[in-house]
Amino acid sequence: MYLLGYIWMLGCWIESAQAESILQQTPREIVTTKGGQIKLSCNLKKGSLEEIFWYKLDGNSEAHFLKSASILNKQTSGEGITERFVLTKDTFRLSFSLSIQNTLLSDNGTYYCLMIKSYSMYMGSGTAVIVVPEQEKVTLPPPTTKSGGINRVTQPKVRPKKKAGSHGYACNWSIWVSLAVCNLMLLTSVIFVVIKHKIQSKGWRRCPHQLRKR
Repeated sequence: MYLLGYIWMLGCWIESAQAESILQQTPREIVTTKGGQIKLSCNLKKGSLEEIFWYKLDGNSEAHFLKSASILNKQTSGEGITERFVLTKDTFRLSFSLSIQNTLLSDNGTYYCLMIKSYSMYMGSGTAVIVVPEQEKVTLPPPTTKSGGINRVTQPKVRPKKKAGSHGYACNWSIWVSLAVCNLMLLTSVIFVVIKHKIQSKGWRRCPHQLRKR
């Protein structure tokens, strides 16, 4: 069985080397974790889709048949291939794909798409599938405060001074009293100077009359 697989794979390689490759396989490499899902695709550049196959080449260079579909999309599965492997064929877009669900570590290997047309076999460039173990989730403990640590000093809140009027000045009542007293003293001094000036003017006017009488 393995020898037949090798001969078939060798024939595909020879056919691919002799003629222009008409199968475009993507992607070249896929890395996923255990329990993930991957999708391999093959597109036909020209012609029409006929009988298609998916094979896997494991680490021991052994070829394993996975899935195939006829021209009428009648599908066949290989030995031990479960429902995790899903083959999809799109005749209108000339493409077919292989989806692998709930990936396992045993899914590691290189996958090839094949097509038989007019007694010739064509093979894709291959996709390397790497499945790694699922990473363990690390739960970090909640942060704890140690005793004897640095104590934060909270500064008292300072209440802002109230603004008086629309000018934005904040004055104490004692300042207002001082300003009022100063204004009153200034006004009294002005009144006193004015009265004194008037008295002196009247006295100066009386003096000439008294001098004349004398």
